[in-house]
Amino acid sequence: MDTPRSAVDCRWLLWLYAIIPLSLVWILLDVSLAQGRILRDYIPTDPANWPFWTIVFGLPHIIASLITMADREYLAHYRRSLFWPLVFFAALASAGYLGPQPLSYQLLFVFFAFYTIYHVLAQQLGLTLMMCGMAPSRTYKLWKWLAIFSAFAIYINVYAAEYLQQPLIGDISWQQLFTGLAVLLCAGVIALAWPLTRASRHPLGVWYLWGNVLLLTSALLINEIGYTLFVILIPRVIHDLTAYIIYISHDTNRNQQQPVNYVYRATRFSRLPPILLLPLLSVLLAWGLTSHQDYPLVSIVILTVSFLHYYFEGFIWRGENPHRRQLSFVRQQR
Repeated sequence: MDTPRSAVDCRWLLWLYAIIPLSLVWILLDVSLAQGRILRDYIPTDPANWPFWTIVFGLPHIIASLITMADREYLAHYRRSLFWPLVFFAALASAGYLGPQPLSYQLLFVFFAFYTIYHVLAQQLGLTLMMCGMAPSRTYKLWKWLAIFSAFAIYINVYAAEYLQQPLIGDISWQQLFTGLAVLLCAGVIALAWPLTRASRHPLGVWYLWGNVLLLTSALLINEIGYTLFVILIPRVIHDLTAYIIYISHDTNRNQQQPVNYVYRATRFSRLPPILLLPLLSVLLAWGLTSHQDYPLVSIVILTVSFLHYYFEGFIWRGENPHRRQLSFVRQQR
């Protein structure tokens, strides 16, 4: 097999975390100089209220991951491991929309929320492990799960805020409980980051590790001062752009001699390289779905492919899977 010509430069993945200090500076300027007027007058609390947001972020990178699967060899390799999960996720999504309401949809929301958080952080923390060049020790596994549960507590505070105002014990509300839980878990994440720093074999991995610590702690802080938009925007931008960098590198290597992927074969007339073609196709397909998501069937399809994406992303980039054989990483310029 030819050595892949396109490699993912880990420094680019680290640079994506620059959105965190940039966002913090923006917030600081708005608070100190504009008394929060920019937030109140121009910035929505949820980026989904921006028309371009749902077209560019979220579903497009999921579609892009499915495009990497449109390959005869890959479909044959993954067929058995993906069939029953696909059936299960389709049934789960259908039950959430068609089952007794509002309970069915609420349970689906909780499952989707946790699986989303797990998927996003599993990607970022898995890359941390690779960049540090260390094995998944008990300390790492504990650090990973503390990070996931702290992010989930923050996520619930963001998306279910209106339901968490009810008192739990005395004057303590559910929202305050989740906030306190997130603070404690983030403290554990920071504490465990120190031994992991000492175990890292590469300086770049240390920077990436602390980038993820900053991702969690900044989300907690930003949510508490009311800039909810950035709590959603920061991890989404980092996660989606990281995914695209990886997919583009993979697709470039897989189709470097001639297109073997069905989608790239069908669009060969365009002569566009994956760095242009993959984002374009995935955004167009995602737009087609999201513009019709008011139909229950379309919403069920979107949820099903999202769940399936979360599932197979957990293993296709590891071991001897065909995807991993077409991907390489470099920590410094060769």
